[in-house]
Amino acid sequence: MSDSSSKIVEACNLLTDVKNLVEVLFMAAADISNERQQSAIQYVCDIADERIATINALLNTACKQL
Repeated sequence: MSDSSSKIVEACNLLTDVKNLVEVLFMAAADISNERQQSAIQYVCDIADERIATINALLNTACKQL
């Protein structure tokens, strides 16, 4: 495996870790009694999920080009 390939694999693994952390944060937000705070955290999680999906697509494209 080339150095570029291994870096892409490492980035994918880190991205999976981040996605899992965002999911945990989203679930934890459900326990917040203040609805505005809960909504704000869940909104940020939604944005993070969108960014993660975009980065994942870019990494997949990069993998195919190697």
